[in-house]
Amino acid sequence: MDDFDDDENMSFEESLSHDEMGPVTVETLQNIEQQINEQSGVPVWAVVQNLFVPTAHRIMQDAGSVVGERAASFVRSTLEEVIRTTPDSGDDLPDVSLSVTGAMTLLGSYYYDGVLGEQDYAKAFEYYKAAAERGGIRATLNLGYCYQYAHGTMRDDAKACTCYSVAYLADPTTPEARYKMADMFFNGYGVPRNETVAVHAYLEILDQVTDDDNQEWFAENEESLYRRLALAYRDGRGVKRSPLKALEYYEKLEIIHYRDLAHGRRDTPYYSTAQHLDSVQNEIAKLRAELDSDPTAASM
Repeated sequence: MDDFDDDENMSFEESLSHDEMGPVTVETLQNIEQQINEQSGVPVWAVVQNLFVPTAHRIMQDAGSVVGERAASFVRSTLEEVIRTTPDSGDDLPDVSLSVTGAMTLLGSYYYDGVLGEQDYAKAFEYYKAAAERGGIRATLNLGYCYQYAHGTMRDDAKACTCYSVAYLADPTTPEARYKMADMFFNGYGVPRNETVAVHAYLEILDQVTDDDNQEWFAENEESLYRRLALAYRDGRGVKRSPLKALEYYEKLEIIHYRDLAHGRRDTPYYSTAQHLDSVQNEIAKLRAELDSDPTAASM
């Protein structure tokens, strides 16, 4: 399929549904901006919303390319335009591609991650809070992260727990909010420590993430989930101590870290994958030695 830049005759309507428009260039942005300005008789908020989904996501993918700051500025102003000009009756309008709540949540996430070239936790917090007040579930969950890690606000574990609980009750089919609540119980953050409740939740989440809908989440979180279960069974935290079960989870972790190293993922912002692999292998050696010296431990 031809790139958008190569098809000068593509109409505005066609561009909205064009799935493979190729790399974003400054010319692409100029063309889009011109077409927005040429719309007559259509509310600006409707044009921006209809344009955002097929185009701005692709722009974000190329935000670090030759388009640079121009792309980031376009995406930011697009979202701000939706928030500023959409008629606000207190509820999001039906049948639009991007709601005010969605625009607030996305803009908050872009500030949180710094993908617009400016990481600003305070702005992220304000957008998440505004979207959460409108009932945005993703924003409510993200607001919990802000409270828990003191990003853009003072740390408040109790408020973080409230956010995670609201998000989970609103959509129990997704594992992320329940996983965060389980962590809070496991560590006693914002709620009384209850390792039994936490481990029970971890195990149920592990059973549920076999569903296709949750595979993406599981791929991003399997390491931390296995690590928590390995620790629980190793030390008997919230579950009957079982060196053999702990060994099973540590072996899964070993595979994950070997895979990460093979794909060049040697470091993250929080730890060295190579160092984690050493730690996991040391735990495996200890557990195997324990099982060899005490065969009854295999049945514990």
